[in-house]
Amino acid sequence: MKFNLKYLATYLPWLLVLLAFDLFTAVLLWLSDVRMFQALILLYILATVLLFFILSFLLIRKERKKSAAYKAFISNPKTDTELELLHLSSASEKESIEQMADTLYQKQAEIGKLNSLLAEYEDYVEKWAHEIKLPLSLLSLLLDNQSDKLPEDTAFKLNYVKKQIQENVSQILFYYRVKSEKNDFLFEDLDLEECIQDLLENFDPLLKEKNFTIQLENIQGTCYTDQRSFEFILSQILANALKYSSDKPELSISMSKDKERTSLIIRDNGCGVKACDLPHIFEKGFTGDSGETRKKSTGIGLYLVKQLADALKIEITVKSEWLQGFEITLSIS
Repeated sequence: MKFNLKYLATYLPWLLVLLAFDLFTAVLLWLSDVRMFQALILLYILATVLLFFILSFLLIRKERKKSAAYKAFISNPKTDTELELLHLSSASEKESIEQMADTLYQKQAEIGKLNSLLAEYEDYVEKWAHEIKLPLSLLSLLLDNQSDKLPEDTAFKLNYVKKQIQENVSQILFYYRVKSEKNDFLFEDLDLEECIQDLLENFDPLLKEKNFTIQLENIQGTCYTDQRSFEFILSQILANALKYSSDKPELSISMSKDKERTSLIIRDNGCGVKACDLPHIFEKGFTGDSGETRKKSTGIGLYLVKQLADALKIEITVKSEWLQGFEITLSIS
Protein backbone atom coordinates (compact mmCIF):
# COMPACT_ATOMS: atom_id res chain seq x y z
CA MET A 1 0.00 0.00 0.00
CA LYS A 2 2.79 2.43 0.92
CA PHE A 3 4.54 1.47 -2.31
CA ASN A 4 1.44 2.39 -4.36
CA LEU A 5 0.91 5.68 -2.51
CA LYS A 6 4.56 6.61 -3.07
CA TYR A 7 4.22 6.25 -6.83
CA LEU A 8 0.75 7.84 -6.85
CA ALA A 9 2.21 10.90 -5.16
CA THR A 10 4.72 11.27 -8.00
CA TYR A 11 1.86 11.41 -10.52
CA LEU A 12 -0.28 13.97 -8.61
CA PRO A 13 1.24 16.98 -10.45
CA TRP A 14 -0.15 15.48 -13.66
CA LEU A 15 -3.61 15.33 -12.09
CA LEU A 16 -3.30 19.02 -11.24
CA VAL A 17 -2.31 19.76 -14.82
CA LEU A 18 -5.33 17.83 -16.12
CA LEU A 19 -7.65 19.61 -13.70
CA ALA A 20 -6.22 22.99 -14.72
CA PHE A 21 -6.86 22.08 -18.35
CA ASP A 22 -10.41 21.05 -17.37
CA LEU A 23 -10.89 24.41 -15.68
CA PHE A 24 -9.68 26.27 -18.75
CA THR A 25 -11.99 24.22 -20.99
CA ALA A 26 -14.88 24.76 -18.56
CA VAL A 27 -14.40 28.53 -18.71
CA LEU A 28 -14.53 28.40 -22.51
CA LEU A 29 -17.60 26.17 -22.36
CA TRP A 30 -19.29 28.50 -19.87
CA LEU A 31 -18.60 31.51 -22.04
CA SER A 32 -20.05 29.78 -25.10
CA ASP A 33 -23.05 28.03 -23.56
CA VAL A 34 -24.00 28.22 -19.87
CA ARG A 35 -26.60 25.40 -20.06
CA MET A 36 -24.09 23.06 -21.74
CA PHE A 37 -21.52 23.99 -19.10
CA GLN A 38 -23.88 23.05 -16.25
CA ALA A 39 -24.69 19.70 -17.89
CA LEU A 40 -21.16 18.59 -18.74
CA ILE A 41 -18.75 20.07 -16.17
CA LEU A 42 -19.23 17.38 -13.47
CA LEU A 43 -19.03 14.57 -16.02
CA TYR A 44 -15.95 16.16 -17.54
CA ILE A 45 -14.12 16.33 -14.19
CA LEU A 46 -15.12 12.77 -13.20
CA ALA A 47 -13.89 11.43 -16.53
CA THR A 48 -10.58 13.23 -16.08
CA VAL A 49 -10.06 11.86 -12.56
CA LEU A 50 -11.07 8.34 -13.66
CA LEU A 51 -8.66 8.48 -16.60
CA PHE A 52 -5.91 9.65 -14.27
CA PHE A 53 -6.41 6.76 -11.86
CA ILE A 54 -6.58 4.17 -14.65
CA LEU A 55 -3.32 5.44 -16.14
CA SER A 56 -1.76 5.63 -12.67
CA PHE A 57 -2.75 2.03 -11.95
CA LEU A 58 -1.12 0.83 -15.17
CA LEU A 59 2.05 2.87 -14.54
CA ILE A 60 2.30 1.76 -10.89
CA ARG A 61 1.98 -1.89 -11.94
CA LYS A 62 4.83 -1.38 -14.40
CA GLU A 63 6.93 0.36 -11.74
CA ARG A 64 6.32 -2.51 -9.33
CA LYS A 65 7.50 -5.00 -11.93
CA LYS A 66 10.54 -2.83 -12.64
CA SER A 67 11.35 -2.56 -8.92
CA ALA A 68 11.08 -6.34 -8.54
CA ALA A 69 13.31 -6.79 -11.60
CA TYR A 70 15.88 -4.40 -10.07
CA LYS A 71 15.93 -6.37 -6.82
CA ALA A 72 16.21 -9.69 -8.66
CA PHE A 73 19.11 -8.40 -10.76
CA ILE A 74 20.97 -6.82 -7.83
CA SER A 75 20.64 -9.95 -5.69
CA ASN A 76 21.55 -12.28 -8.56
CA PRO A 77 23.29 -10.49 -11.46
CA LYS A 78 22.99 -12.65 -14.56
CA THR A 79 21.87 -12.33 -18.16
CA ASP A 80 18.22 -13.32 -17.82
CA THR A 81 17.53 -10.95 -14.89
CA GLU A 82 19.35 -8.18 -16.77
CA LEU A 83 17.22 -8.74 -19.90
CA GLU A 84 14.03 -8.70 -17.84
CA LEU A 85 15.06 -5.37 -16.29
CA LEU A 86 15.98 -3.87 -19.67
CA HIS A 87 12.62 -4.98 -21.09
CA LEU A 88 10.78 -3.01 -18.38
CA SER A 89 12.99 0.10 -18.59
CA SER A 90 12.76 3.13 -20.83
CA ALA A 91 15.30 3.87 -23.55
CA SER A 92 16.91 6.59 -21.42
CA GLU A 93 17.43 4.12 -18.55
CA LYS A 94 18.84 1.24 -20.57
CA GLU A 95 22.33 2.70 -21.04
CA SER A 96 22.74 3.26 -17.27
CA ILE A 97 21.47 -0.24 -16.52
CA GLU A 98 23.93 -1.79 -18.98
CA GLN A 99 26.81 0.13 -17.37
CA MET A 100 25.66 -0.99 -13.92
CA ALA A 101 25.42 -4.59 -15.14
CA ASP A 102 28.98 -4.52 -16.53
CA THR A 103 30.27 -3.21 -13.19
CA LEU A 104 28.34 -5.85 -11.23
CA TYR A 105 29.62 -8.67 -13.46
CA GLN A 106 33.18 -7.43 -12.98
CA LYS A 107 32.82 -7.21 -9.20
CA GLN A 108 31.12 -10.60 -9.14
CA ALA A 109 34.08 -12.15 -10.95
CA GLU A 110 36.54 -10.49 -8.54
CA ILE A 111 34.57 -11.71 -5.50
CA GLY A 112 34.47 -15.23 -6.96
CA LYS A 113 38.23 -15.22 -7.43
CA LEU A 114 38.82 -13.91 -3.88
CA ASN A 115 36.44 -16.50 -2.41
CA SER A 116 38.29 -19.24 -4.27
CA LEU A 117 41.65 -18.01 -2.94
CA LEU A 118 40.24 -17.72 0.59
CA ALA A 119 38.81 -21.25 0.43
CA GLU A 120 42.19 -22.60 -0.74
CA TYR A 121 43.98 -20.75 2.08
CA GLU A 122 41.52 -21.97 4.73
CA ASP A 123 41.84 -25.52 3.41
CA TYR A 124 45.64 -25.28 3.61
CA VAL A 125 45.58 -23.90 7.19
CA GLU A 126 43.14 -26.59 8.31
CA LYS A 127 45.25 -29.35 6.74
CA TRP A 128 48.39 -27.87 8.32
CA ALA A 129 46.71 -27.83 11.73
CA HIS A 130 45.84 -31.52 11.36
CA GLU A 131 49.32 -32.45 10.06
CA ILE A 132 51.12 -30.65 12.90
CA LYS A 133 49.30 -32.82 15.44
CA LEU A 134 51.49 -35.84 14.56
CA PRO A 135 54.87 -34.21 15.35
CA LEU A 136 53.29 -32.68 18.47
CA SER A 137 52.24 -36.14 19.60
CA LEU A 138 55.76 -37.43 18.96
CA LEU A 139 57.18 -34.47 20.91
CA SER A 140 54.84 -35.23 23.82
CA LEU A 141 55.89 -38.88 23.79
CA LEU A 142 59.57 -37.93 23.69
CA LEU A 143 59.24 -35.47 26.57
CA ASP A 144 57.32 -37.99 28.66
CA ASN A 145 59.96 -40.69 28.09
CA GLN A 146 62.97 -38.42 28.55
CA SER A 147 61.68 -36.09 31.27
CA ASP A 148 63.81 -37.78 33.97
CA LYS A 149 66.95 -37.18 31.89
CA LEU A 150 66.33 -33.47 31.37
CA PRO A 151 66.96 -30.69 33.88
CA GLU A 152 63.71 -29.86 35.67
CA ASP A 153 63.71 -26.26 34.46
CA THR A 154 64.33 -27.31 30.84
CA ALA A 155 61.62 -29.99 30.96
CA PHE A 156 59.12 -27.46 32.31
CA LYS A 157 59.92 -24.90 29.60
CA LEU A 158 59.63 -27.51 26.85
CA ASN A 159 56.30 -28.68 28.26
CA TYR A 160 55.11 -25.09 28.43
CA VAL A 161 56.03 -24.43 24.78
CA LYS A 162 54.39 -27.71 23.75
CA LYS A 163 51.22 -26.73 25.64
CA GLN A 164 51.10 -23.32 23.96
CA ILE A 165 51.49 -24.86 20.49
CA GLN A 166 48.77 -27.41 21.24
CA GLU A 167 46.44 -24.66 22.44
CA ASN A 168 47.03 -22.58 19.31
CA VAL A 169 46.47 -25.57 17.04
CA SER A 170 43.26 -26.42 18.92
CA GLN A 171 42.04 -22.86 18.47
CA ILE A 172 42.62 -23.09 14.72
CA LEU A 173 40.73 -26.39 14.44
CA PHE A 174 37.82 -25.25 16.58
CA TYR A 175 37.67 -21.93 14.73
CA TYR A 176 37.05 -23.82 11.50
CA ARG A 177 34.66 -26.11 13.32
CA VAL A 178 32.38 -23.28 14.50
CA LYS A 179 32.50 -21.65 11.05
CA SER A 180 31.60 -24.86 9.24
CA GLU A 181 28.08 -25.20 7.85
CA LYS A 182 27.98 -28.79 9.11
CA ASN A 183 28.71 -29.65 12.74
CA ASP A 184 30.28 -32.98 13.66
CA PHE A 185 29.21 -32.90 17.29
CA LEU A 186 28.91 -36.26 19.04
CA PHE A 187 26.55 -35.86 22.00
CA GLU A 188 26.98 -38.33 24.82
CA ASP A 189 26.81 -38.54 28.61
CA LEU A 190 29.99 -36.98 29.95
CA ASP A 191 31.25 -37.67 33.47
CA LEU A 192 31.96 -34.17 34.83
CA GLU A 193 34.30 -35.20 37.63
CA GLU A 194 36.45 -37.33 35.31
CA CYS A 195 36.47 -34.58 32.66
CA ILE A 196 37.64 -31.90 35.11
CA GLN A 197 40.23 -34.17 36.72
CA ASP A 198 41.70 -34.99 33.29
CA LEU A 199 41.80 -31.30 32.45
CA LEU A 200 43.57 -30.38 35.69
CA GLU A 201 46.05 -33.21 35.12
CA ASN A 202 46.91 -31.80 31.69
CA PHE A 203 47.51 -28.37 33.19
CA ASP A 204 49.20 -29.72 36.32
CA PRO A 205 52.80 -28.59 35.51
CA LEU A 206 51.68 -25.02 34.83
CA LEU A 207 49.40 -24.94 37.88
CA LYS A 208 52.22 -26.18 40.10
CA GLU A 209 54.69 -23.70 38.59
CA LYS A 210 52.40 -20.82 39.59
CA ASN A 211 51.54 -22.42 42.96
CA PHE A 212 47.82 -22.52 42.31
CA THR A 213 45.47 -23.49 45.12
CA ILE A 214 42.74 -25.68 43.61
CA GLN A 215 39.37 -26.22 45.24
CA LEU A 216 36.76 -28.61 43.82
CA GLU A 217 33.27 -28.63 45.29
CA ASN A 218 30.36 -30.99 44.58
CA ILE A 219 31.61 -32.09 41.15
CA GLN A 220 29.53 -35.12 40.31
CA GLY A 221 27.08 -36.54 37.82
CA THR A 222 26.99 -36.35 34.04
CA CYS A 223 25.91 -33.93 31.33
CA TYR A 224 24.78 -34.66 27.79
CA THR A 225 27.12 -32.78 25.45
CA ASP A 226 29.94 -33.05 22.92
CA GLN A 227 33.06 -34.06 24.83
CA ARG A 228 35.70 -32.48 22.56
CA SER A 229 33.96 -29.11 22.44
CA PHE A 230 33.17 -29.08 26.16
CA GLU A 231 36.77 -29.92 27.08
CA PHE A 232 37.98 -27.16 24.75
CA ILE A 233 35.67 -24.66 26.47
CA LEU A 234 37.02 -25.64 29.89
CA SER A 235 40.63 -25.58 28.70
CA GLN A 236 40.27 -22.02 27.38
CA ILE A 237 38.76 -20.86 30.66
CA LEU A 238 41.56 -22.53 32.64
CA ALA A 239 44.22 -21.12 30.29
CA ASN A 240 42.88 -17.63 30.96
CA ALA A 241 42.98 -18.25 34.71
CA LEU A 242 46.66 -19.16 34.36
CA LYS A 243 47.44 -16.26 32.05
CA TYR A 244 45.89 -13.58 34.26
CA SER A 245 46.65 -15.09 37.68
CA SER A 246 47.54 -13.14 40.82
CA ASP A 247 50.63 -13.50 43.03
CA LYS A 248 48.80 -16.05 45.19
CA PRO A 249 46.55 -17.71 42.61
CA GLU A 250 43.43 -19.61 43.54
CA LEU A 251 41.04 -21.59 41.37
CA SER A 252 37.64 -22.84 42.48
CA ILE A 253 35.40 -25.18 40.47
CA SER A 254 31.98 -25.97 41.88
CA MET A 255 28.70 -27.34 40.63
CA SER A 256 25.04 -26.72 41.39
CA LYS A 257 21.90 -28.38 40.09
CA ASP A 258 18.25 -27.55 39.73
CA LYS A 259 15.46 -29.55 38.13
CA GLU A 260 16.41 -28.79 34.53
CA ARG A 261 19.98 -27.44 34.44
CA THR A 262 23.45 -28.23 35.74
CA SER A 263 25.65 -25.20 36.42
CA LEU A 264 29.44 -25.36 36.53
CA ILE A 265 30.96 -22.32 38.27
CA ILE A 266 34.66 -21.55 37.73
CA ARG A 267 36.23 -18.76 39.80
CA ASP A 268 39.74 -17.36 40.05
CA ASN A 269 41.32 -14.49 41.98
CA GLY A 270 43.29 -13.08 39.05
CA CYS A 271 43.34 -9.56 37.64
CA GLY A 272 39.74 -9.80 36.46
CA VAL A 273 38.16 -7.64 33.78
CA LYS A 274 37.31 -3.95 33.86
CA ALA A 275 33.60 -3.10 33.91
CA CYS A 276 33.83 -1.31 30.56
CA ASP A 277 35.37 -4.41 28.95
CA LEU A 278 33.07 -7.07 30.43
CA PRO A 279 30.22 -6.76 27.86
CA HIS A 280 32.71 -7.26 25.01
CA ILE A 281 34.90 -10.16 26.15
CA PHE A 282 33.22 -12.67 23.82
CA GLU A 283 33.67 -10.49 20.73
CA LYS A 284 36.12 -11.74 18.13
CA GLY A 285 39.53 -10.09 18.47
CA PHE A 286 38.62 -8.11 21.61
CA THR A 287 41.51 -7.93 24.10
CA GLY A 288 40.38 -5.09 26.33
CA ASP A 289 42.38 -2.76 28.51
CA SER A 290 43.38 -5.02 31.39
CA GLY A 291 47.11 -4.81 31.58
CA GLU A 292 50.14 -5.74 29.52
CA THR A 293 49.40 -9.49 29.53
CA ARG A 294 45.95 -9.01 28.01
CA LYS A 295 47.40 -6.75 25.31
CA LYS A 296 49.43 -9.73 24.09
CA SER A 297 46.36 -11.95 23.73
CA THR A 298 44.61 -12.62 20.42
CA GLY A 299 41.00 -12.20 21.54
CA ILE A 300 40.07 -15.55 19.99
CA GLY A 301 39.83 -17.91 22.98
CA LEU A 302 36.67 -16.56 24.65
CA TYR A 303 35.13 -15.85 21.23
CA LEU A 304 35.43 -19.57 20.41
CA VAL A 305 34.12 -20.46 23.87
CA LYS A 306 30.96 -18.43 23.25
CA GLN A 307 30.47 -19.78 19.71
CA LEU A 308 30.81 -23.39 20.85
CA ALA A 309 28.65 -22.82 23.92
CA ASP A 310 25.87 -21.40 21.74
CA ALA A 311 26.13 -24.39 19.40
CA LEU A 312 25.92 -26.79 22.38
CA LYS A 313 23.04 -24.83 23.98
CA ILE A 314 25.21 -23.95 26.99
CA GLU A 315 24.32 -20.66 28.66
CA ILE A 316 27.27 -18.54 29.79
CA THR A 317 27.22 -15.83 32.45
CA VAL A 318 30.24 -13.94 33.75
CA LYS A 319 31.00 -11.78 36.78
CA SER A 320 34.17 -9.82 37.37
CA GLU A 321 35.63 -6.74 39.01
CA TRP A 322 38.99 -5.26 38.19
CA LEU A 323 41.69 -6.86 40.40
CA GLN A 324 39.00 -8.93 42.16
CA GLY A 325 39.01 -12.10 40.05
CA PHE A 326 36.82 -13.60 37.39
CA GLU A 327 33.82 -15.94 37.57
CA ILE A 328 32.20 -17.78 34.69
CA THR A 329 29.16 -20.05 34.91
CA LEU A 330 28.29 -22.71 32.34
CA SER A 331 24.64 -23.75 32.54
CA ILE A 332 23.93 -27.02 30.78
CA SER A 333 20.40 -28.23 30.16
